Amino acid sequence: MLPLPAPMSLLRSLRPALPILIGASVVLSLSMGLRQSLGLFMTPLTRDIGLRVSDFTLALAVQNLAWGLLQPLAGAWAVRIGYRTTMLVGAVVYVAALGVLATAHGQMAVMLGAGVMIGLSLACTGSAIAMSVATRAVSPAARSMVLGIVSAAGSLGAMIAAPTGQLLTEAWGWRAGVFGFMALAAIMVPAAWIAGRADQVAAPV
Repeated sequence: MLPLPAPMSLLRSLRPALPILIGASVVLSLSMGLRQSLGLFMTPLTRDIGLRVSDFTLALAVQNLAWGLLQPLAGAWAVRIGYRTTMLVGAVVYVAALGVLATAHGQMAVMLGAGVMIGLSLACTGSAIAMSVATRAVSPAARSMVLGIVSAAGSLGAMIAAPTGQLLTEAWGWRAGVFGFMALAAIMVPAAWIAGRADQVAAPV
């Protein structure tokens, strides 16, 4: 029997890790896609509850700040308590954050939901954690290809989130659009559970 070409043998070596890689890709794709599509709600939200545009953009600035500050802590949590728990916490907080935003009637709720809480969840579900899960699940020879695949998946979430939010907002208002985002964020919970199988893989030396 002829030996398999290198790309084919590499793909075959990924089969045991496919559930982990798919879970990590779904978590990364939705967490980044929902975040990138929040701007859809800026105009209707600010008009409805009487905020300035600068108030909404301030919440997004707080989100970026919280994400950056908490990302090292999320990495430490992943080492200490495991990827599964870290990603599950991030996914659940994401769902709760969108619930807070969907029921907001003032600046504090917007700041908490779209700012602090989504920032925290991004630290636990964003690229740093997802890439760590992906590289831990595969052999060193496959890591470059896997990183490319998972990072490419991170750009697909906006293709789902943006049209969903736009359609729901146009039909039933911005709160329905945020609730639609909430339903998408809920998909991250089982995906995070599956990606958390990486905890069972021996840590690379």
